[in-house]
Amino acid sequence: MENTTDQTTAPKKQYISEGRVHAFLICDHSLTDNSAEFYDWLDDEGFTFGGRKGNYGVCPWCYADITRKLYAFGMPGVQVVPAIGGHAITVDEFKTIYAIYKKYEGKEIFTFHTSRFDYDTSD
Repeated sequence: MENTTDQTTAPKKQYISEGRVHAFLICDHSLTDNSAEFYDWLDDEGFTFGGRKGNYGVCPWCYADITRKLYAFGMPGVQVVPAIGGHAITVDEFKTIYAIYKKYEGKEIFTFHTSRFDYDTSD
C-alpha cells in the first residue's frame, strides 16, 4: 500500500521573545503604521515577523534581532525583549549597525576580509 502521508513538517515559527532574547529597540514615528517603509526594508533584508501580536497603531517603536533576522512590533507597557544597550536607537542608527554586520554575513567569526584575524589589513 502506498504511503500518501506528507512526510514534510513545516518549520516551527520563531518568536523574538524565545531563545536568545535581546534585540535592538528602534524608535521612529512612522512605526505606528504597519506599512511603514522600515518594515518593508526589514522584509527586503530577509527579516521575518517574530512577534505575537499586531501593531496597535500607537507604538512608535519596534524590536529587531539582527542575528536571527526577526522583528516585532512594540506593545504599550510591554518590554517584548531586553533592548541591546538598554536604550532605543533611530532607524538610521539601526541601518548603520546592520550594515556593519551584514558585510560579515557568511564569514567565519574572526574573518574580516578573506582570512582569520585579518582585521588589520585592507581588502
